[in-house]
Amino acid sequence: MDPLLMKVVKASELVSKAFQAQAGVVQAIAQCKKPTPNELPALVAPVAEHMQAATALIEGRRSAVFNHQKAVAESLHALSWMVYTGPNCGVSLPAQHVEESWQSAEFFANKVMMEFRNSDSRHVDWVKALKQVFQHLKAYVKQHHPAGPAWNANGIPFKDCKSDSPGAAAPSPAPASAPKTQPAAAPSRGGPAAPPPPPPGSLFQPKAPSGPTPSAASTSSSSMSAVFSELNKGNTVTSGLKKVTDDMKSKNRADRSGAVPSSTPSATKPSTSAAGKAAVPTSAPPRTELVLGRKWCVENHTGNRSLILDQTDAKQSVYIFNCSNCTVQVQGKVNAITLDSCSRTGLVFRDLVSSCEVVNCSSVEVQSTGVMPTIAIDKTDGIVLYLSEASLGVAITTAKSSAMNVVVPGSRDSDPLELPVPEQFVSTFQDGKLVTEAVMHSGA
Repeated sequence: MDPLLMKVVKASELVSKAFQAQAGVVQAIAQCKKPTPNELPALVAPVAEHMQAATALIEGRRSAVFNHQKAVAESLHALSWMVYTGPNCGVSLPAQHVEESWQSAEFFANKVMMEFRNSDSRHVDWVKALKQVFQHLKAYVKQHHPAGPAWNANGIPFKDCKSDSPGAAAPSPAPASAPKTQPAAAPSRGGPAAPPPPPPGSLFQPKAPSGPTPSAASTSSSSMSAVFSELNKGNTVTSGLKKVTDDMKSKNRADRSGAVPSSTPSATKPSTSAAGKAAVPTSAPPRTELVLGRKWCVENHTGNRSLILDQTDAKQSVYIFNCSNCTVQVQGKVNAITLDSCSRTGLVFRDLVSSCEVVNCSSVEVQSTGVMPTIAIDKTDGIVLYLSEASLGVAITTAKSSAMNVVVPGSRDSDPLELPVPEQFVSTFQDGKLVTEAVMHSGA
């Protein structure tokens, strides 16, 4: 097999293994009570291992199938829906989180389709199959886990949730080995059978079309028939409604005078304060650490203007996530930097080997004091990019972003020049092809 296709197959196998590990988590959700915050990481550890393995594929020097690998790494973030615990937990509702993760991956999946659409249709089919997998996942979580993982309130304690039959899942708190699962859930001793997890299938084979079961179709048909039969009664359809007498009308009721009842501040203030405290969720703790000697993780910081990474080398990457009102300084030369889901945050770095990526951010500033080959800006509202003399040759890729400005050094004895990045485009059909140009406003 072609070495490039072997790399694509390796990335595809990670998707399959991650979904198999997810099946074990889904079965545990159906048969166990909700675990404690300390038990949950051990349950999802097998899935996290495959997600980390996919991320490791895109670190270091880029391969010829980097866009394939990046699409897989970004899309597998969708499996984090299992750790949703409530609003402001850092993860959106399951269906929305799956959709957001695929949107990030679709940026690179589209690059694959553009590159191979006229040369090798197998890569185009691969992208379509990958998209279909996560469309099935979104439909599954939307149906069975719309407000978060539906743990079995009447199930067995999580620590006792073990496999008793060959076809059942075996979620163990120990992350030493991934749970062995089957695509279909077996009945558990603590509750009803688990809903079927979304089938990962093969990325190289088409899936059978899905549709409603005969029983569901017949139930829906009978329900609609009953509705239409009621409507066909004509004027008699309202004969079963209760009559409203004059004494039942709001304007004639003494208890509906329209006056607002008075209440003492002392009686209402404690309850309001208590409700406010109960509504505030606990946020994830700040984190700054080097993972496996290859990746710096800077996460969940707020109001920290002195985040400095000075022990770096050219083989390491930096991932900055969920930071607000912070300033991050990366000293030395690193491979790549990713700024994800940050707001009002500044990033200053010297030299990059590959690229800088800004995703899902708002009101951020990025400054390069050395060499920066490329920068990708995706789904970002408000960014100012400061370039040095050494980084003027940077390639800037933008998608679904707004309020983008680039500041470049001015000539000698002059101020820096700020240039806007176009957001509006006009396309015209000329000489048998589509010609797209940036919109130029008056005074620009």
